Formats: sequence, C-alpha cells, structure tokens
Amino acid sequence: MSNHNKIRPVDKNNLNGQYKILFSTPQTPNSNIPKEFRGLQIFPNKLKAEQALRDRKKLTGILEKKRAKGMKGNKRLIGNVGGDKSNLVQYDPQVQRLKNDKIKRAKELYSEGYKKSEIMRIIIKEFKLKRNINSRSWPRWLSEL
Repeated sequence: MSNHNKIRPVDKNNLNGQYKILFSTPQTPNSNIPKEFRGLQIFPNKLKAEQALRDRKKLTGILEKKRAKGMKGNKRLIGNVGGDKSNLVQYDPQVQRLKNDKIKRAKELYSEGYKKSEIMRIIIKEFKLKRNINSRSWPRWLSEL
C-alpha cells in the first residue's frame, strides 16, 4: 500500500490541527519538481493540504506532457523507429528463409540418427556460420527438436 500523495492528520487525536502529505522524492538532484512537492510536507489545515495535492497532480500532468513532447522525433532506435516490428532484422525475409533452411536440415539430420551436438557442427559447416564449432550452447530451434 502506497503512502504517497495521501492527506493524513499529523496528530490522529486532533483532526482540526495540521495535516501532512508524503510526496515522492526524485532520485536525481536536478529534477523539475519544486521543493514544496518533495518528501514530507506539513500544512496548517486540510484545505491547504487538498490545494497542494491538486497542484501536485496538475504538475504531474504538465511534466508528463513535457516529457512526451521531448521524446518526439527521438531517433535513438533507428532500426525500430516507432515500434514497427517489420524493421527488426530477425523479421527480414532472407533471415527467416535461412533460419527455416537450417531447421529443415537439422530435422533431416535428426531423423538420420545424428546427435544434437553433431547436428550443430554440421550446420555450422554447411551454412558457413560465424560460430564456434565446439560451442555447447544450442539455438532455441535446435533445442526444440
């Protein structure tokens, strides 16, 4: 249960006294959140506490819009701009064809009675893969044979 952004009386016995709100504290020193909305804040009455909570929630909305605006045009993930999975290398038709050919050949070798480690070595040689012949880790498709 979160204690953040909830108005509580400082003294449970005196409900007409001061009220407190525990705001979250940013981990970075250079935050856009003003000091009055960080950590434990005490207010003289409930009306002021409610107003501060409304202001903090309004600020959260403003900061979210500002962050989203700053992310527009972000080109850090050039290969996958906008989350389009068709841009990923593993979905390239040529890569898929090679994978399917390797799986087909592995199934043939398995039905001929070869062990998985032998199948891996044969596939590495036949398809001229850049992989250690003595590798002990198998790709997932070979593990599932």
